[in-house]
Amino acid sequence: MAKTQHSPHFKVYDEYYTPKSAWTNVKKSIPTDKIIWEACMLNAELSESDKYLTELGCKVIADRTMDCLETQPKEWDIIITNIPFDKKKKVPILEKFVEYDKPFMVIMNSMNTFSKYFHRIFKGKEQYLQIITPSSHINFQKEENGVVKQTAKCSFYSVYVCYKLNLPPEQLWIDSKYL
Repeated sequence: MAKTQHSPHFKVYDEYYTPKSAWTNVKKSIPTDKIIWEACMLNAELSESDKYLTELGCKVIADRTMDCLETQPKEWDIIITNIPFDKKKKVPILEKFVEYDKPFMVIMNSMNTFSKYFHRIFKGKEQYLQIITPSSHINFQKEENGVVKQTAKCSFYSVYVCYKLNLPPEQLWIDSKYL
């Protein structure tokens, strides 16, 4: 069995964007009667995640100048976002979201759920944690030469980590027909 340290090291690239299909697949799990904060939009000028959520009937707050670690909107009910891939960014953001102690749904690489930091962050709060598992990869969008393009064949599986959403069991396994 190969060890991680023997594998090539790849540069972490956080400029991937959430396709509309990623939100369409979990539409029935997103409450449209709540104010949604798309919290990971800082400097994400090319992201259309807030637009996609609005098209699904959600009332969305998204501020591309707001650092979710430093401030929050005056009024919001739930966070729905695609969290950064970089561990140095992801961990403090997850810690902050749990500190807010409000419902959230974040898209993450499924391998994160096996990490020590994930278990540390949610220790004692396991009863509020749910994972929505798609039946296939989420193929993200990527900026290339100023144009956002759909990628194909994502190299990892993503899940939707949910906190305090109290979803029924039938919503935790989804047929990813839009991805």
